[in-house]
Amino acid sequence: MEVAIISPTEGKRSSKIYDAARTRGIILDAAEEIFAELGYSAARIDVIAKESGYNKSLIYQYFGDKLGLYTEVVKRADQIGEQITGSFIAGLLKNKQLVTDPAAFREFLEAMTRETVSFLLEHRSYLRILFWEAAEDWKTWNQITYRPDDATQMHELALAAQKNGILRQDLDPALFPILIMNVTTATLQSSSRFEQLLGKLDSPQMREQTTQQIAKFIIHGVMEPSLL
Repeated sequence: MEVAIISPTEGKRSSKIYDAARTRGIILDAAEEIFAELGYSAARIDVIAKESGYNKSLIYQYFGDKLGLYTEVVKRADQIGEQITGSFIAGLLKNKQLVTDPAAFREFLEAMTRETVSFLLEHRSYLRILFWEAAEDWKTWNQITYRPDDATQMHELALAAQKNGILRQDLDPALFPILIMNVTTATLQSSSRFEQLLGKLDSPQMREQTTQQIAKFIIHGVMEPSLL
C-alpha cells in the first residue's frame, strides 16, 4: 500500500490556503450582516472589522476597498443562489415545450417562484440588501463589475413565449424578469409589516400559502388570459 508523504512545506502551504479561505468567509459573513442592517452607504469597514474579529488592514488586503468587499458579498450570494436554484431552473429551461406548451410554461413559473422564495427566506440578509439598493436607486449595485446573466436568459424566454401566444401580448418582454423578481421580493419583504394579519413566514403552512399566492399572481399577470 502506498502512503502519501506530505512535506512540511506543502503542509504549511495547505494550511495557509485553508486559513485564507476561512478568514475570507468570516469577513464576508460579517460584511453581509452589516450591509443588510445599514445599507452600503452607512456601513463602515471598522464596524465590519470589529464584527468579524479581524483588523481593517487585512480586509483591505483581501478585498481592496469597501466597494470590493460589497461586490464579493453580492457575488457570493448570487453564487449560493445559483448552486441552490440554478441547476434546477437550467434543467427546466432545457424543456423544448416550455415556450410552446402553456402547461409547461405555467409549471415553470410555479417552480421558479417556489425556488426563489425558498432561497430568499433562507438568506434574508441578501433580501434586505436588495431593498437597501432599491432605496438608494441602485447607485452602488451599478458600480460593481459582477453582472449575472439571469435577466437576459429570462428576457429571451419571454420573447419566445410571447411569439407563441403564451405570454400576454400587451406585456413588454423586457419587464418579464423584473416583474417576477419585484413581486416576489416585495411580498416577502413586506410580510413582516403585516404579521398580525398574515402570520409569520417562519410557519411552514404560511410559507407554502404565500408561495402559492405569489405564483398565482405572477401566472395570471404574465400569461395570456385565454389560456388560464
